[in-house]
Amino acid sequence: MNVLPLTIGLNPSPYTQALFDGSVRPEGIDLQLQSRFGEGLDNVGARHRAIIAGELDGGELSISSFILARLRGVPLRALPVFLSRRFRLRCMYCRADSPVQHPSELAGRSATVHRYNATTPVWLKGILQSEFGVKPKDIEWYVAEPDIAEESLRPPPPDVSVNFIPSPRTREHAVEMVEHGTIEAALEPYHLHDNPKMRYLMRDFRQAEESFFHRTGAYTVNHLFALREEAAKEHPGVVRNLFAALKEANSLADRYFDDGQKREAAWERQVMGGEFVYSLKKGCARTSLETLMEYQVQQGILDQKPKIDDLFFPETLDA
Repeated sequence: MNVLPLTIGLNPSPYTQALFDGSVRPEGIDLQLQSRFGEGLDNVGARHRAIIAGELDGGELSISSFILARLRGVPLRALPVFLSRRFRLRCMYCRADSPVQHPSELAGRSATVHRYNATTPVWLKGILQSEFGVKPKDIEWYVAEPDIAEESLRPPPPDVSVNFIPSPRTREHAVEMVEHGTIEAALEPYHLHDNPKMRYLMRDFRQAEESFFHRTGAYTVNHLFALREEAAKEHPGVVRNLFAALKEANSLADRYFDDGQKREAAWERQVMGGEFVYSLKKGCARTSLETLMEYQVQQGILDQKPKIDDLFFPETLDA
């Protein structure tokens, strides 16, 4: 049996660790895993740019960036595997002594996001507008990470102010600007509450996250798995085998969780009424994608929502 070599970019997380340590191996695939692409917090963005540029066979990719790439003809298609996911109302931060106590108070203030079109900013801008009445035009935005070149060809709406932070143009420097009060909030997917100079903007974020899920049915998924289409065309079975391995690795995540992650996973199961399922037929994955794309349209990133089934390999739709 011929073995297909595939080089993919992947973050070593509890959902993928079984692939990294060899506990799970996809049938008929020699999987070469890469996890380092850039320095500091830009490592994730550098991975996304490498996948879209065709420097890898595929990997873990921002959902928003994937949709934009797919619509402009990049030969990538997705598997319904959501490798970065958690409730994200907590991903709004401010300096520890900030007077801001609620997301509604961000109107007329400044905030940093790593890229304006990136998935976490799309979710949080959409939530700010739909849940708290704060539209993107109400905030002065500052971005750190370089846009994927083709995405920057479609600028934000003219009534939205988006500025680059000064040099050094890094996410770390953007966080420092929030610490010093130069920028008033950070909408950032990383755990900035561990920073003693920062705090969650919402002190009751769990209640807000639970309410958001029960009202919308949307879980704020952030990354999916994308694969170059030519690999699937030239090697029948590669998508099913890769999909099976990724789902098996996800099923083993609990063995890699630390105690805090186990508590968080138990709380999420309680909120959602069960495990989050890698499926577009059942569970909340489809609703979540529909909601994310509605926010993209609302923010002028998309003209209209694409059909979800057109984004994914057909053999994964019935799983």
